[in-house]
Parts: sequence; C-alpha cells; structure tokens
Amino acid sequence: MVRLLAILFGLTIATAAGAQVAQRIVTQVDPLTMGTDDFIRLADPALWDGLIVTRIEFRDDRAFWRLYKIDNARKPVGPLWFVPHDNENAAFQAAVYAVRAYGGQVIAIEEARSLTGPDSRMNGDVAYGRPIDPNRNFRDDTPDYARTILAGLRQTSGLIVALHTNEPGYDASESTCGPPPQGYTGKGEISVLLCNDLYTPRRSASGRWPFDDTDSVAIVSYPATGVPADGFCARPLVDADMNIMFERVATSDGSLSNFALFRGLSYVNLETQDRGVTPDGLSDARGRLLAMIGTVMDRCAPIEGLGLRPPPPEPLRPGKRKKRR
Repeated sequence: MVRLLAILFGLTIATAAGAQVAQRIVTQVDPLTMGTDDFIRLADPALWDGLIVTRIEFRDDRAFWRLYKIDNARKPVGPLWFVPHDNENAAFQAAVYAVRAYGGQVIAIEEARSLTGPDSRMNGDVAYGRPIDPNRNFRDDTPDYARTILAGLRQTSGLIVALHTNEPGYDASESTCGPPPQGYTGKGEISVLLCNDLYTPRRSASGRWPFDDTDSVAIVSYPATGVPADGFCARPLVDADMNIMFERVATSDGSLSNFALFRGLSYVNLETQDRGVTPDGLSDARGRLLAMIGTVMDRCAPIEGLGLRPPPPEPLRPGKRKKRR
C-alpha cells in the first residue's frame, strides 16, 4: 500500500509539473433515471441498492472525457473494475454485478460526444487529430487521465481488473501457431489460439465452460526481460486451468496493462467474445466474464488475509423466522 500511494503521489506531482490540472465537473446521478443504454438495460432498483454513481467530466490534453464512477458504499475495499470501451456492453454489466458482489469501484468510460449518442470504442470528442482509444491513453503526456482513472486505488484493494468483450476469433494469417481448426473463421486479435511476437497462449487443458470458447481468456502482461511466469498472478491462473494469453511487454503501448506492469500494480485483463445486445447474448458474455472474475478473486487477492469473495447471505434478524414455501 505504501508503494501504491507513492505511485499515485508521483502521478499527482507529474500532473502539476507537466500540465495544468483540468477542471472537473463531478455530478452524482441516479442510475435508474439515466438515459444511456447501459443504465437502461440495468434499471433494477435492487441491483443499484448500496451503489453510488458519479459522472466525471474533464479535459486532458486534446480530448474531453466523460466517465462513470460506481462505488460500493457498503464495501469500499475491493478491486478497481475498469471498463474502457463504451461499446462493450456485457463488460459494463459484469462490472456492475462484480462491484456489487466483491466491492470496490467501477470506472467506465462513456462515449463523450453526447450522453445519448451511439456507443463507440473510441473517444471522438477531440480538439484535433484522430479519435483516442481510452485504453491507449495512459501516456506521460496525458497524466491527468491516468490520475483520474486510478484515483480510487487509494481506498480499494489495489487490484485492477479490466473487462472487455472482443470480436470473434483472430486472423490466422497473423499467427505463428499453425493453421486453425478446420472451418475456423475470425477477424479479431484476442484468442488463445493466437501466437505472435507479442502473445504466447496457454490453452485450458479441460476446455470447460467458460473456456470452451477460445475467445474467453485472461491476458497477463510480463516484462520482456523475464518469462510469462513473472506476470501478476500467472502461476495461480495457470493452476486454475484458464485460457491465458501472456503478453510480452518491452515498451508501453499506452494501455493500462503496460502502465500497470511498469509501475508494479496488480492487474488482470479478462476478455470474452461480444455476443450482441440481446438479453441472451448479454447474459452469455456477462456470465463468462463473471465466471473468470470468480477465479481471479479466489486466487489473485493481493492483500494477505483479504478474501475477495461475495458476501455471505445476511443472517436472519432476531425474532424472525425464515418462511417456508
């Protein structure tokens, strides 16, 4: 925790020294009256009981940013759940379910051009230049962005869990693993079947759900000077028989995974295939992410003696008996 506070203090100093801190607009919002599709799909009062939702808006360098911070008021100590892409809808749902069960804080990036605009992977609200990938903006010249995203680490457990959904499969022509299974097609770049200079895969031996889908995978970064087992929680996740893509990092690509690696932060990235926005599609993708989250919580808690598990059922109050059906 001392090291974590030193890192965050360093980010604050770097921001003050390198650029003027952007003015923030911070607004507490009611998730049940929000007009964005992510909140509309989760308009259940019971789900939001005990959760506090805050919208944070600010400008850093050439971009305007809008994000939602969701805190578990009853259990503030837990992971920092990061959802960087607004068009990855099941990832947002999994984060809300996870913060409710395990505590901590969600940081979810919202498409910044309008509150009701179409979901986008990129932030197009820029003063000049190209749209920005929210997961490629952890750079030295945008320190206020990283400082804002990671501010909650001060009160959470110190574990960062990023959640994504991805395009199905991968381009086999870009892989050194050899030909894919017969009839296989894909266009993405996240799959435990993919091998290249960046990724070394470790496929689940059993292939049990959720790892019957080769796009359901944990990504663990490790330094180029080391070996895959040097990545955070690498050995426990291998022992859990997860699909894992080990990411070899020599220089930062601006992602939070690389940022965390070079600063010694505890970080795991969880991915599954995007299955659309139908109730069945969202439920399938959300369920796979939550299953992987459960494994990470059981095996990667960075604080000794802290069990990052869902809270047990509340005991019956004195004088009340459980109803039978």
